[in-house]
Amino acid sequence: MGACSDWLYLEPENGITVDEFWQSEQDVHAGVMGCYASLLGGSDHPFAEAVFNWGELRADMVAPFRSIDGGYFQINQSEITPDNQYVRWNGAYFTINLCNTVLEKAPPVLDIDGAFTNEELQRYRGEVLTLRALMYFYLVRVFNEVPLILEATTSDARVERHSKASREEIYTQIKKDLLEAEPLIPKDHGSVDENKGRLTWYTLKTIQADVHLWEDDFGLAIEACDAVINSGQFSLVRGDEYWFTELFVEGNSPEAIFELQFSQEKLNPYYDWFSSNQGARYRANVETIEYLFPFNIMALPEDADIRSDGASYRSTDSYSLWKYLGADRFTAKPSNEATSNWIVYRYADVLLMKAEALANTEGGGADAQILINQVRERANAPDDTEVEATDQYSLTTYIVDERAREFAFEGKRWFDLLRNARRDNYRRQDLITDMVLRTTPPQKVESALSKYQDPRFHYFPIHSDEIEASFPLLEQNSFYVTEE
Repeated sequence: MGACSDWLYLEPENGITVDEFWQSEQDVHAGVMGCYASLLGGSDHPFAEAVFNWGELRADMVAPFRSIDGGYFQINQSEITPDNQYVRWNGAYFTINLCNTVLEKAPPVLDIDGAFTNEELQRYRGEVLTLRALMYFYLVRVFNEVPLILEATTSDARVERHSKASREEIYTQIKKDLLEAEPLIPKDHGSVDENKGRLTWYTLKTIQADVHLWEDDFGLAIEACDAVINSGQFSLVRGDEYWFTELFVEGNSPEAIFELQFSQEKLNPYYDWFSSNQGARYRANVETIEYLFPFNIMALPEDADIRSDGASYRSTDSYSLWKYLGADRFTAKPSNEATSNWIVYRYADVLLMKAEALANTEGGGADAQILINQVRERANAPDDTEVEATDQYSLTTYIVDERAREFAFEGKRWFDLLRNARRDNYRRQDLITDMVLRTTPPQKVESALSKYQDPRFHYFPIHSDEIEASFPLLEQNSFYVTEE
């Protein structure tokens, strides 16, 4: 990993699990940086790839293109099986194991290195506890029930000989880790790149807000969002001609809360997936794009939503996913400059999470509209997509659509649909139904709709390799168990 940032320093990955490695504060620092570097992905721990796949492939924003991928085609056809390559969880567990290793190996270094202080140790602990919580938060939303591993293991790439914990147990541990980390984790690491590329107290509060939304704890979600909003540390990037470059090309903008830090030394994996020159696995789903960004023949070009053509996607480039390809709104970058960061959280997300919590709180509809309008005004969103509503049902639809426009292809669409659909005993199942109708070939629609009526299908199966490795302790998610 070398020098993608001055602060992102990583010893050889296998080194941090070896006892001889843990001799100094510098070793602890390298171990923590190894946790962050693991998020950038690799052949045996593809987390950066997974966050896109998990958040987008089941939803309706992307469609298969020239280099049709078999695993994605299965998902697109609602024919997911346990041998699908996209249901692997090894990237998240690789990082979890590195976090567990730091938590186990770092404290004894206090007795070895007299210059290493307990204050420094606790700051590191705050970071890795928060990162472990984030990894489990992804896993519980994707798989529902997964092994809950809180100790370091010698096998980084595979979860072996562990049974599943319940969703409730996993959420309890997530909240426990965040609560323990809250007084420990720094608010400031000393530089912009570190504050955006390492976890801070503000990232922790953002994760808490997201977790509370999934548990329908709307008051707590609002409280966590307010901690970020009232901090004065973040702002929406201005919606001018430099908006695209500042937010998606250069990265680490005033809006960024946490981003995976790609660079010339470590290019992101997305360019090759989306570039027409590289064959392109995916493009934007035109039907969904036309729904979210309706074309008005009478409108002037300057009246267009800045998030539409030339930003989220580019129609003249076969509806490519432009956020990861563009050097600006008009020109593509070369493949050797695929350095766009992966944005995990940004300030617009906090505003819309608070709006969602308010929309589900009695009397909160008007305040929810104010927050939605903040995001829309920055985006120059046209009247065609504006909704004047204060009731929970209409606001939910409005917020889900607005989040799709704002966070197109940022790994959030499926999670947004599922979270809002399942609330109140799947009162908004129609959100998933509409998704299926926009993405599924006509001959497959009836079968897909039938599957999506079953909440168990809303989660991925456990990959067959993991089941085999942990037999008989690890049980398959019940929807995917076939009768023999």
